[in-house]
Amino acid sequence: MKFCKVADITDWQDQEFRSISSLLGVDGFQDRKVWEHIQVYRGLQQLGLLNDNTCALGLGVGQERLIYAFTNVCSAVVATDLYNSSNWSTAAMSVEEVYDQSPFSYRRDRLTVQHMDMTQIEFPDTSFDVVWSCCSIEHVNSFADLHQVYREIHRVLKPGGVAALTTEYNLSNHHSYDPNMLFTDRYWIDHWLTGENPLIQGFELIDQPDLVLQPDPNNEPQPRRLAIKTSIPIYSRDIVLDSVAFFLRKTGDFSRDYDDRWLPLEWRQYLSACAQLQAKNVAVSESLLKPLVESEIIEPRLKVAALRRLMIALREQNKTDEMMQYCQSIVSLCASSQDTDHLLPLAHVCKRLKQWDIAQFLYEKTENSPGARDIQVVRSLLGQAECLAQQNQIQAALERAKKAQEQLPPYHPIDELIASVHHHQGIYHERLEQFREAVAAYQLALNAAPNPRMCQTLTQRLDYCQTRLKERSISYRANAKLHKFLSKLGNSIKP
Repeated sequence: MKFCKVADITDWQDQEFRSISSLLGVDGFQDRKVWEHIQVYRGLQQLGLLNDNTCALGLGVGQERLIYAFTNVCSAVVATDLYNSSNWSTAAMSVEEVYDQSPFSYRRDRLTVQHMDMTQIEFPDTSFDVVWSCCSIEHVNSFADLHQVYREIHRVLKPGGVAALTTEYNLSNHHSYDPNMLFTDRYWIDHWLTGENPLIQGFELIDQPDLVLQPDPNNEPQPRRLAIKTSIPIYSRDIVLDSVAFFLRKTGDFSRDYDDRWLPLEWRQYLSACAQLQAKNVAVSESLLKPLVESEIIEPRLKVAALRRLMIALREQNKTDEMMQYCQSIVSLCASSQDTDHLLPLAHVCKRLKQWDIAQFLYEKTENSPGARDIQVVRSLLGQAECLAQQNQIQAALERAKKAQEQLPPYHPIDELIASVHHHQGIYHERLEQFREAVAAYQLALNAAPNPRMCQTLTQRLDYCQTRLKERSISYRANAKLHKFLSKLGNSIKP
């Protein structure tokens, strides 16, 4: 088999690959996330590492199926993640809950689950035969942290031990590097793994990475919100995203410290500014971001990313006038941008600054971008509704809010988002004096409301609309009685 490679729909043509799919209970699914689990299992099986002598460590593994499958073929399995996380939905459960999430029978006596940061693995040197991780290592804060993850993996592996890692792979010809979203690309691979003096040393790749997709209709990228069970690459933000697997064997010392000179200068400056912003050094961040935003030679997509961060730095310093000035350049700067992770926050900024037309433009771009997540589409439609309502286009605002409801993700429902959609509908029904519909919308919002403050607001609106309905009903009955009386009176005085 080919170990180091990108996810490809044609991999399912292999009988062994399909057999492992059945073993993991994922028949019928042929997407890149399922591919990662099958590829890791298959590779370790091919290398003879799934046996009763193997001790395996999983990093950032949440409740994935490999945890449980490995207990049936390894002597000991340790699953780690930032459990009880409020930031990562895949690790939102408690340590205790992980033990009960397996979709099939497993050797519970061989499994240990621990809360752990992968940059600081809490085990002695040379403790494990195998370390695996599926699309987690790229979600660290910085490249320095990523280098530390590889150092820690190297440290806890036994000599000759294997790291089986998958990560997000950017198929596009431009970088996509942001804190917690450090997507691998060809440039990264050359500087970290395969070049003459790679940043990761002390490992050897099991084979050379194969980064070419085979010609097949299901290897064509799909819009992120429309990705189906047989789609592999997807549009994400403004790139095409796939998965890639690396199998690395520990062969020597991890002998090189991290330095960021491998990065292009403008990306080094951008990521440094992001780090300063996270450290609350907003003035320093501002000084690094302004030259990027105002540069005539830097690619527009990086300028948009820098502008989004710059707006945060200016807001933290209450520099509203400067924010307003930069707003005026947004339309031209974002004209060709498709990066919804930056377009949507910029739209929110413009809305808060009451720049309704600019905000509307950015919300519409977000909605129509193929790389937008369904949640981003919902938020962009609600943003459009608010902008339209500010211009007294209430019926149009209501239509946007109804469309937002249609776009709510059917999986992993988010209470706050559901409540927000129905809250918006209630507001616009109320402004149109459609009180019966407003009551129904507010009630749905109240059922999903995630916090007491929102419940209080919704209860107040609900009570108001119910009162108006009662008043309208009383008025209707009074008018009906008056009409009946006048009719009788009219009939009695006819000659």
